[in-house]
Amino acid sequence: MTVTIAAISGKGGTGKTTTVINLGCALVERSRSVLAVDMDPQSNLTTGVGFDPYRVETTIFNVLTGETANGAAILKSDFGLDVLPASPNLSVVEAALPSSIGREMLLRSALGRLGEARAPYDYILIDTPPNFGFHTLSAMAAADYVLIPVQMSGFAIKGLKEVLRTLAAARQRMNPEVRILGVLPTFVSPRTNFSRDMLDALRGLPNLSVFSVEVKSTVKLAETSLEGVPILNYASKSDAARAYRALADEVIERIEGRTQ
Repeated sequence: MTVTIAAISGKGGTGKTTTVINLGCALVERSRSVLAVDMDPQSNLTTGVGFDPYRVETTIFNVLTGETANGAAILKSDFGLDVLPASPNLSVVEAALPSSIGREMLLRSALGRLGEARAPYDYILIDTPPNFGFHTLSAMAAADYVLIPVQMSGFAIKGLKEVLRTLAAARQRMNPEVRILGVLPTFVSPRTNFSRDMLDALRGLPNLSVFSVEVKSTVKLAETSLEGVPILNYASKSDAARAYRALADEVIERIEGRTQ
């Protein structure tokens, strides 16, 4: 059975796209089949695995508007990860769709049909824009779980509360089954009192599961986005690569452990 995970954050710079790419690649290393879906008009996931969003012929835009079959837009990356790419025209997809109730359910329907044409993926990971608009709500409607990267900054807890509020609304309106898989601390600087205090505050929040793994600040993650190569390939033995492999193990344990 396919498990769909949406990475959600109400602000940019949290490491959301980096997390989707590298979690996906780490799951592939663990013999899971993975589709990464780019639901952000900025197309950072698409470029982050080596594709030019201005040159891809079919994208998630064409899937949502019904212009192409679901599987026809999927690209094979060089890293074992399949990708449903985006391009900047995704920003106008809402205007291109018929005016009707339930437009946010189109992504869910499209992903559900993928298994009819090919063997289902073990995991579908969805990257979203840093806001709570149409594309993010569509991802929440399609997801079984939400993963929330939280940057260790002064606005971290406030941003997390906004995500939780939006998720509660999505449960009521569209997808009562979606659950929080976990909160991922990112851009952690363990040597600073600020990061340690923020981590303590995050882990002290009631009824919220925080992953044990922490992604530390490193310039190598910024370099990977410029190179279009995941950190697992760019610097396989780095702390960041080890962190995302550990995250994949924790995700597998949380999800597959529940189904055994």
